[in-house]
Amino acid sequence: MDKKSLSINEEILSQINLNNQDLNSAIKEQFDDDGVEFTNLCNQCGQDGINKMCKITIPFVRDLIIMSFSCNECGYRDTEIKGANGITPQGKMFRLYVNSQNDLKRNVFKSETASLQIPEIELEMCTGTLGAVFTTTQGIISKVLDHLRDKTPIYNSDDPYRDNKLQKVFDQLQAFHDGTKSFTLIIRDLIDSSFVSNVGEPNTDYNLQNRGRQ
Repeated sequence: MDKKSLSINEEILSQINLNNQDLNSAIKEQFDDDGVEFTNLCNQCGQDGINKMCKITIPFVRDLIIMSFSCNECGYRDTEIKGANGITPQGKMFRLYVNSQNDLKRNVFKSETASLQIPEIELEMCTGTLGAVFTTTQGIISKVLDHLRDKTPIYNSDDPYRDNKLQKVFDQLQAFHDGTKSFTLIIRDLIDSSFVSNVGEPNTDYNLQNRGRQ
C-alpha cells in the first residue's frame, strides 16, 4: 500500500471514535481490502486530490459508507459518513437511558438527518448540527461538549449569569461523559438512517427503545 492510501485510511479512522478495539481492527481491515480510490478536484485549490470510498459492515447493526477526500497540494481533508441501508418512508426515534459503563460503550451512528436531545439538561440539537457521527454514546457526549464549548465560549464578563448557566451545562455533560450521572439520549431520524446498538440482542434491551415511528 502506498503512502497516499495509508494517509487516507488514517484520516477516515480519525473520524471513528469507538472503544471496541476488535471492531476498530475489523473496520481498518475492510478499508485496506475493500476501499476504492479515485481522483477528484479539490474544492479548495482546484488541484487533483484522492477520494477513498468504502462500505463497512457493523456486526448486528447495519452497513455504513465512508468517503474521505485528501489533497496533497493544499492539505485539505474531508470525511463523510452515510448509512448504506437505503431510505425508509418513515423516521425512527431511539431513546436510550444511560446508567452504566456498558451504555456509554454502545455504538451509535447519528446521521446528518437526525436531531439529538438530552432532556435532563433541556438540550436539543437540530438536524445537521453535528453532521454524521459514528462513535459511542460516550463519544457523542464528548462531541456535544466540544461543539458547545466551541460555539458558546464562557467567561464573558459582560454576562456572568449566562456564563454560570453555561458552566453548569458543561459540568452536567462532563458528568454524563464520565459515567457519574445517568441521562437520556434521544435521537430522532427523519429517514431512519441512524442506529444505537442493542447490547442485549436478541434478548430485550430494557434501556433502549427504538420502536417510535414519526
